[in-house]
Amino acid sequence: MKISNAKIYYMICCCLIFFVAPGVFADDFHYVNMLVGDRAAGLGGAYTAISDDPAGCFYNPAGIAFTPYISLSASANAFSTSVKTYKHALRDVNGNTLDWEQESSSLLPNFFGMVRKFGSGKLGLSYAVSDSIQRRQKQTFYNIKSIYPDNNIETYTININDNDKTYLFGPSYAYEFSDSFSIGATLYVYYRDLEIIRTQLLQFEQGQHYLINYYERKADWGYKPILGVIWEPLDKLAIGLSFSKIYVTSSDHEEQVIFRNTLSTTFSDTNTISLQSSMDSEEDKFPLATSLGVAYFASPRLLLSGDIRYYEEVSGKEAIYNLSLGTEYYFTDTLAARAGFFTDKANTPSLSSSNVNQPEHIDIYGVTLSLSLFHRMSSITLGMSYGLGEGEAQIVANSTTIQDAEIENLAVYISAAYSY
Repeated sequence: MKISNAKIYYMICCCLIFFVAPGVFADDFHYVNMLVGDRAAGLGGAYTAISDDPAGCFYNPAGIAFTPYISLSASANAFSTSVKTYKHALRDVNGNTLDWEQESSSLLPNFFGMVRKFGSGKLGLSYAVSDSIQRRQKQTFYNIKSIYPDNNIETYTININDNDKTYLFGPSYAYEFSDSFSIGATLYVYYRDLEIIRTQLLQFEQGQHYLINYYERKADWGYKPILGVIWEPLDKLAIGLSFSKIYVTSSDHEEQVIFRNTLSTTFSDTNTISLQSSMDSEEDKFPLATSLGVAYFASPRLLLSGDIRYYEEVSGKEAIYNLSLGTEYYFTDTLAARAGFFTDKANTPSLSSSNVNQPEHIDIYGVTLSLSLFHRMSSITLGMSYGLGEGEAQIVANSTTIQDAEIENLAVYISAAYSY
């Protein structure tokens, strides 16, 4: 039997109003989920006006026109971890509130790129993982207060297995009109692979139980064009501008809910196991992203850069601005350090205490740091980024209660680059 997503959600909420709602499992609430490229990541993503290495294919393809050699760059291993905490999500029988934590981690190469001369311009080819979430958890809460008199939840078990990755891969081309002006374009293939498996079991003091298993599978294909220009009006100053947008051309989305509720009065037979499923091919909408960057080459050893990015309003997501600032300093010809700051604003509206089932709103602020060692035409970089955010969420179905929420993100990467 196939029914709408809305009806599935309504049936779940009707069964138990204290059931923690499925929500959105991937981080669709932010646009800067991963920084890619060794130098770019070290600068906090403030790379629109520079982009003179393979990572420029991702940030502003016009910059690869200024790559002096054939260049290769790869993030050999990127480890990222995230902890999201919902404050006072549950309450035990003694009146104490309990936090609910969700942890995510992944280890994978998140960027590879190369640039070489092709005709009168430069040709690039790159691969980037712009978002990666992997959660595997087993959590158990005891003696939780329920809505039923004299029948509290003795044991509440939550098992989570979430996997969501977004891949971009494709060619870039840039042409240098003069020593101070270039244009470029990238055409990425977009692929998103999502699989969510969540099981929750509530066992009550009087012997009843509520069991629900939620499964979601989603595979999206599309493309992402990026157009950019870089202009150097002064000897030490560069200005970059880029435009990008993801277009989803096909989507295969399936949801399935299995539940059994021995407390329910909704069904004549409380021992019945119910199965509901839905399938759709609705294509996600993404905003046009505009990035304006400025880079100031203060000296042969010191660089300062800044970006501001604007994302238009689309499909219920608000228009937002994000900011990146970065600096680079060469201590010697073989050792350079980079530091950066970036914002990752939520694209959701602020929560209202009069509404229910609202998406969370958490603004994230982050810092980055990296060190690079150079030897002849090669380099190796060790870097990290750290983000912290606070906001609000509403994780209990059909409840106007709002929880304080925190996010803590950490990513560590090793990257190698080679030019010849």
